[in-house]
Amino acid sequence: RNADANAPILRIGMLICTVIMNLKTFEIVFDNYVLQGDTYEQGCGTLVLHGAGKSSRTRFSRMRKSLNDQGITSAGFDFIGHGKTGGEILGTNLHGRTKQASAVIRHTCIEPLTLIAASMSAYTAIKLTEIFSVNNLILLVPAVYTPSAYNINFGPEFSAAIRIPNNWQDSDAFNILENFKGNLLVIAAQHDNVIPIKVIEKIHESARHAKTNLLHIVPDSAHLSLFPKLQDFHMALNMIIKICRGGRDNKG
Repeated sequence: RNADANAPILRIGMLICTVIMNLKTFEIVFDNYVLQGDTYEQGCGTLVLHGAGKSSRTRFSRMRKSLNDQGITSAGFDFIGHGKTGGEILGTNLHGRTKQASAVIRHTCIEPLTLIAASMSAYTAIKLTEIFSVNNLILLVPAVYTPSAYNINFGPEFSAAIRIPNNWQDSDAFNILENFKGNLLVIAAQHDNVIPIKVIEKIHESARHAKTNLLHIVPDSAHLSLFPKLQDFHMALNMIIKICRGGRDNKG
């Protein structure tokens, strides 16, 4: 009798797991491209934004699955010039990445949002807080840029613009963060040869009005290897889950 009573519950539980684990792909026409992405739930509140270089949404598959296992559904997509979206990255710029992410949010997500963003896309996520209601901002090895580079197409001219020494100091990201009142979590690499520690510190210090403002530096990590040990990943994951579930009043 007990076995019979439990059977429907088990079947229901298995059905729920199947629904939660099922990634659904989507396509969004954007200019002359088709943005390719996937989501665990239509109308989810979390968007994950990959970085530059050879990155794509698949780089965050493990993190997204782990979050999904904890009931935190997310969407992700490939920016133009990356992953399955493909195309020519040299025809796009930082402003275009903000527009692409905005298109995905309007198509797939609901506000208020949780934004998880890496490297270049951390700047995109910060800019998105001016457009959408964002409760949680989670930035991994975050980069910020001078406004003068915002509309310069990626390529030699863009690279020259962002390599002017210390020009990141006039980034509008810091003023935007000063007005952010949600939960901020910054996860940085101890040995980052791309992002100076002064950038990380200024991001953290600028968000003085954030409800939660946490900075976590992963030991013995690098820009392209943020979680060298499994325990590093799980520690960061637990911090992200806590933020997604409401954060806590902590300015440390």
